[in-house]
Amino acid sequence: MALPLGLLLGFLGPFGSYPAYPTATRYAFWLGLTAMGVVAAVAAEALLPVSIFRSRAIRTGAVALVSALPMMFVVAWTMSLLQPGRVFMPQQLPALFGAVAAVQLLIVYAATIVAPKVDDADPVGRAPALAEPSVEAVPPAAFPTALLSKLPPGVGSEIIALETEDHYLRVHTSAGSALILMRMADAVAMLDPRLGAQVHRRWWVAERAVTQVQRDGQKLCLCLTNGIAVPVGRTFLGVARARFASAPNAHPSPIEVGV
Repeated sequence: MALPLGLLLGFLGPFGSYPAYPTATRYAFWLGLTAMGVVAAVAAEALLPVSIFRSRAIRTGAVALVSALPMMFVVAWTMSLLQPGRVFMPQQLPALFGAVAAVQLLIVYAATIVAPKVDDADPVGRAPALAEPSVEAVPPAAFPTALLSKLPPGVGSEIIALETEDHYLRVHTSAGSALILMRMADAVAMLDPRLGAQVHRRWWVAERAVTQVQRDGQKLCLCLTNGIAVPVGRTFLGVARARFASAPNAHPSPIEVGV
């Protein structure tokens, strides 16, 4: 922002800088003063509390006046270097302050145009808010349509267990059971693991259907809500103990507690 503004002032040559200074000197003079003016304006902006100003226009004028005070001495010193022997008397300082304040007002106004609005900027001293990571909703576990569509209407859709019978699969539900033509391996492959687990080469049980975990030595048995006792195969013991010991409806049997 300081570069184009300094070039513009160097071209216009206000306040007697044209034709007092050569072209190169005039541009260097205004570019340097504009850069220093931006620094002074930023410092004044930081020093002035926001709460005492009701509007942005009043604050812009206040920042210009406050930053013009140190810039007045910078301009006086710079002009004494460019024009040896020139000295500003005290009675000349008010006029110089007015000229510097006009330039500072132009600088502050230009800064408010290119800077983000106060309402859109982050509060001072407050870290920018991090974007909240998007969390995709996990759909609830449900039995696949490919399996439910094979069931007759009378048995419902609340599956409790799957049992292999020859080349068929008996689907146990809360309302009864039905035989469908499907392999156990194919049925287990399409089921959501959150619904339950296979506990025997012939049995798959739903977790919410387990009401009791019975154990007698190394033998484990799962009691279901429809009264069926499902044996747990030896190769599935670890899975069954980890999965169904804390099932929502399950509680250990007296035999298990005594072990």
